[in-house]
Amino acid sequence: MRVTLIAVQSLDGFITRHDEPGAGFASAADQEHFRAVLQEFDCGIVGRTTYDQMRASGKYRPNPARRRVVLTRTPEKFAAGAVPGALEFTDAPPAAIVARLRAEGCRACALLGGAQAHSLFFAAGLVDELWLTVEARLFGGGTPLLSARADVRLRLLAHEPLGDEVMLLKYAVVR
Repeated sequence: MRVTLIAVQSLDGFITRHDEPGAGFASAADQEHFRAVLQEFDCGIVGRTTYDQMRASGKYRPNPARRRVVLTRTPEKFAAGAVPGALEFTDAPPAAIVARLRAEGCRACALLGGAQAHSLFFAAGLVDELWLTVEARLFGGGTPLLSARADVRLRLLAHEPLGDEVMLLKYAVVR
């Protein structure tokens, strides 16, 4: 199964603006791209904070065609919200999650955030590609793409302008 980290960030590397949660700064071009590209994935993984933001936005609905796995230290607190085959909550290690999804037939997984989830999956060597939208914004602070130190080599696969001030960069992780 291919795991692709998909994120939007400012030019100075932040996936949130200052102390504001989520990627509310993302341009309309990125939001349109994001909605379209998610159709390529049969599952997605998010951290609990990202899930909370998605749910609070009112835009998230469980979808059995696109299974969502939420990483949390306390999955039992979310058991009532689980939807079999569509939405699950787990504290399993990344390798176990990927192995299970693969065994269950998933082929393409979108890793959607946040920084802690990104770092966990990079540290476990499970990210195959990074699709990064870079917005022409500077924040000087916020949440970085990764929450832990890393040294990951990437190879540029493609670059594509999504608008006059928005660039999509696609990288493969070099193993």
